[in-house]
Amino acid sequence: MSTIKITQITNADDPALARVHTLYHNSFPKEERRPWELLVDLIATQFPYFKLYVAHDETDNFVGFITLWNLPTALYVEHLAVEPSLRGSGSGGIIIDEAIKRAGDLPLVLEVELPETGPDAPRRIAFYKRHGFEAMEDYTYFQPPYAPGLPDVQLMLMTTRPLADPNEFVIHLHTIVYNQ
Repeated sequence: MSTIKITQITNADDPALARVHTLYHNSFPKEERRPWELLVDLIATQFPYFKLYVAHDETDNFVGFITLWNLPTALYVEHLAVEPSLRGSGSGGIIIDEAIKRAGDLPLVLEVELPETGPDAPRRIAFYKRHGFEAMEDYTYFQPPYAPGLPDVQLMLMTTRPLADPNEFVIHLHTIVYNQ
């Protein structure tokens, strides 16, 4: 695997956002992504909890992106995506390992599809387990809708460290990230 450089997008006019936009829409179903305009607004207003990072290789080719939320009790991964041609190359692991470092002593938490939802879900869960995440299989969790008319989505939380109080974390997650 080549060297990966991860940088924060701090300007809504950053040209890398065009690549993020395409990958974002191609990687996540509508129910699992916020409207693009709202994501860009988080960058434009420099919303204090939210950070979007892009990854490039040593020749400055776009590799992927990750969005992180600094919540009171954890660092939360909202989205992580790698260019389809680079999946399986180790790039996603480098990006998630960098997020784990940024979490410091806090748990790094993310949502994944339930294993029975399709053939990609067990593969994703195994990827995160290889990077030190544990599935909270006994905790029932629903992602609230990103926009009116969209359904709640049953997902599973995974974390690098036990959450002191999962219910408190979910309250922060739904209040700050999903504005619910």
